[in-house]
Amino acid sequence: MDPSLERFLRDRGATPDEIVRAEAEGWLTLLTIDRSLFNTPASFSRQDVAARSGVDPEVSSRLWRALGFPDVPDGAPVFTQESIDVLRTLQQRVDDWFQRRNDAQADAVETLVQQVRALSGGFARVAEVLSDSIVDSVEAARDAGLDDETIALVYTENLEWSRLSRIFDYVLRLQMRDAVWRKLAIDDVSATRPTLAVGFLDLVGYTALSQVLEDDELGALVSRFEELTHDTIAELGGRLVKTIGDEVMFVSEAPEVTASIALRLTERTGDDAVLPDARAGLAFGSVVAREGDYYGSVVNLAHRLVELAYPGTVLASADLHDAIADDPGFTWGRSRDRKIRDIGRVGTWPLRAGDGEAAG
Repeated sequence: MDPSLERFLRDRGATPDEIVRAEAEGWLTLLTIDRSLFNTPASFSRQDVAARSGVDPEVSSRLWRALGFPDVPDGAPVFTQESIDVLRTLQQRVDDWFQRRNDAQADAVETLVQQVRALSGGFARVAEVLSDSIVDSVEAARDAGLDDETIALVYTENLEWSRLSRIFDYVLRLQMRDAVWRKLAIDDVSATRPTLAVGFLDLVGYTALSQVLEDDELGALVSRFEELTHDTIAELGGRLVKTIGDEVMFVSEAPEVTASIALRLTERTGDDAVLPDARAGLAFGSVVAREGDYYGSVVNLAHRLVELAYPGTVLASADLHDAIADDPGFTWGRSRDRKIRDIGRVGTWPLRAGDGEAAG
């Protein structure tokens, strides 16, 4: 075996027995990737982890399940010191939440489990995409005639997790900042705040599709969605604010323009051979403008309405309805009061195209 490869593996916790077995059985590349991601040996059982972290064993098991993994057999040494450190951090979050909110600790644990489950689901999708690229490169190297040791040696030089982790940290902080501003931006009455009609549109069932489509098919779907939304929004006189995966945010000073864009987009996605159905949520009012983006309760309401809209439909706030109620380009379904998370009870209106010609 190449001495530098053996040194790389030994420095990252691989045992001599593991290295010998991996070389004999043809999984040196897999061991190298594994040790690039986790560079300390797994030597703790789940009972060890619970005892050393100070976390209740049942809570630690629930958090492990929330990450998407099955229960570990008693005594199996599958955890590392990093597992203990992370569990301690999670326990501190429970303690802080409990002290700050005066909730029952069971409620704090339940909240944490839900948060971990949500994070795991998001990162699982990212891992699928990244792992596909690694698998493709390994298979291409094998097809080119490279042996397992040579491929493993290449990965010791090219798989730098620290670079990827910096990207993840940056993107997560960006998304967190955006979500917090959208939900908590102060709605003071200021003459400098613009009044806008805000729209969000997302693809129905995108997450499920992303799990079953091949990479090239998913890439074609995303490209088609970006092309259709960008072109339609520009064509009808709106402004694209941002694209967030399977979702776009758009605005216009004219509520009839934003309404027309939403209707046209749901129609065009429904007729498109590549895309699934889309749905849209619209709201109208003053917003907080910051660094090319918009925040505040109006933006938050539009974003929440997307979650309530049926596939292929547009759901609008009462303020947007009132602003264009007399426009013959639109018709309306029956109004309904809904209790919306983080906002309260609001009036909502299903929006449809009318017999007349809508502005924009």
